[in-house]
Amino acid sequence: MRINRFNLLVIAFLLVFLILAGRLVYLQVLKGTYYRELSEKNHLRLITLNPPRGKIYDRNGILLAYDEPSYNLYVFPYTVKKNLPELKKNLKNILGIEIDEKTEERIKKGFARKVIIKKDLSEKNIKAFFNYSYLFNGLFIEVQPKRIYTEYAKYMPHLLGYVGYPSEKDLREDPSLSPDMLIGKQGVEKIYDRYLRGRYGVKAVVVDALGRLKNVLWEIQPKRGNDIYLTIDARIQKIAYEAFKNSGQKSGAIIIVNPQNYEILALLSYPLYDIQKFSDGLTKKEWKKLLKNKYKPLFNKALSGIYPPGSIFKIVVGLAALEEGVVSPYQKIFSGGSFEIGNWVYRNWDPSGCGSIDVRQALEMSCDTYFYQIGLDLGATKISYYAHLFGLGEKLNPDIEKRKSRIPVPEWKLAVIGEPWFLGDTVNYSIGQGFLAITPFDGIKIISPIANGGKVYKPKLLKSYFDMDLQELVETKPELIRVLDIKKDYINVIKKGLYLVVYGKKGTAKKLADLPVKNAGKTGTAQVFRKPEKDKKIDRWDLQNHAWYVAFFPYKKPKFALSVFVEHGMGGSKTAVPITKSIIMKLYSEGLINEKH
Repeated sequence: MRINRFNLLVIAFLLVFLILAGRLVYLQVLKGTYYRELSEKNHLRLITLNPPRGKIYDRNGILLAYDEPSYNLYVFPYTVKKNLPELKKNLKNILGIEIDEKTEERIKKGFARKVIIKKDLSEKNIKAFFNYSYLFNGLFIEVQPKRIYTEYAKYMPHLLGYVGYPSEKDLREDPSLSPDMLIGKQGVEKIYDRYLRGRYGVKAVVVDALGRLKNVLWEIQPKRGNDIYLTIDARIQKIAYEAFKNSGQKSGAIIIVNPQNYEILALLSYPLYDIQKFSDGLTKKEWKKLLKNKYKPLFNKALSGIYPPGSIFKIVVGLAALEEGVVSPYQKIFSGGSFEIGNWVYRNWDPSGCGSIDVRQALEMSCDTYFYQIGLDLGATKISYYAHLFGLGEKLNPDIEKRKSRIPVPEWKLAVIGEPWFLGDTVNYSIGQGFLAITPFDGIKIISPIANGGKVYKPKLLKSYFDMDLQELVETKPELIRVLDIKKDYINVIKKGLYLVVYGKKGTAKKLADLPVKNAGKTGTAQVFRKPEKDKKIDRWDLQNHAWYVAFFPYKKPKFALSVFVEHGMGGSKTAVPITKSIIMKLYSEGLINEKH
């Protein structure tokens, strides 16, 4: 029987079909599990690439913060979860790296695509990792930005702040963040994070079941953040730091602004902490040491601490009394060594008294008994009203200011303390004591409207930024909040009184009279602890009075307003004034003040 060509084709087709079908059965049934596991050994992974943050400069282009490449060690949690004990052993023995409890917990949970094991690997670590890569399945090295702070930045850690990884709350609130993307956590880094952050990139890679990178499929490069220029003058910041340090005082704050627009030129909280070490990561021992330091180096006293202002508040009370007609500019009031209300006696800091004086002389001598009298005539509600006009009790710039002053009124005392307001409360209020409490930054709010003729601006820290998308420098403008509805003549009367504080025969800041720059200001001493016996000496640092001094200079055309606060510094004349003198002298000698008068 002859087989024709058609039948041969049919037979050949059937044989091929049977062979393919058999192979398919073999692959899918007999070897199905093996090949399924094999196919699952290659995984597609999307890796986020952190963008370099923008640079931070001072107003003159002095570099304060920038990014440089850093080699970081990461792990794919899903790969190493089962072999974590062995991995920990290899990391410790070969690389000298120990996984902390928090990192180990993140690996075990396995929610993150990648978890950082170690930042900023040394060259020795990198070589050892690649030499023993077969022992580190699931680990890989990536180049990531590292934040570097310059020498000048070391004088302003509280101002600049630091960066870190997002918290779970951060990730929930901002979907644009990735878990290992550095963001601003404090200070300027946080306030202007929207400018500095940039946009992260993405890389698609294929890895095998051992976590080894096999191939890069595609990559979108990250985009660097915008550079920003602060209003801060790094030279002035350094001068402020050195003046405080050289004073020997332990704790306090200095703020310097341009009173004509509230541009912040320096903002110091003392003592400092190591900004670079804090950003890179502290050891437990270093962290505990910072927390136990009684002078609180981590606490930003300039913006977050509130303290009784003492006699610098007399500026507000004096101006309020003039505007309300309680006194006229040259009206004299007898002010003795003490003032009585019923059975209560309120004393002047100088027991000999002040005699018959006007408001200018009262500021010159810082006469308590004068301000007791005009404060009672004004009343607590009026005093509070004028305090708010200056910007106390509110955040003129909520991005910068962390805490509001406590500006008390009778209703506040009744609601919070449960007691009515007494005349004695008003007496204390009129000299900056009692329930009143302000931040050292608020000292600037008190002195600046006197220096500039009655204007209140929004405090300004960002001078400009370079828009990376538009490739252009964008300048920010001063924002006028309000002009005090007070006669200019009255402001000038107060201004003259502050001049007499320095140049008057009985001025409390006469130490500043020999400076080459005409200046004016007000001392303040705020009581912290009432001595059981008047003449008893108190040696404990934390029971000493706080010291204040607020000033502006040059006198005729003020370019600088200053607030110096010395925590437990005993007295404004004793400690805050000498610090001020050192600052003004240094500004002058370095040519940063161009006008002598």
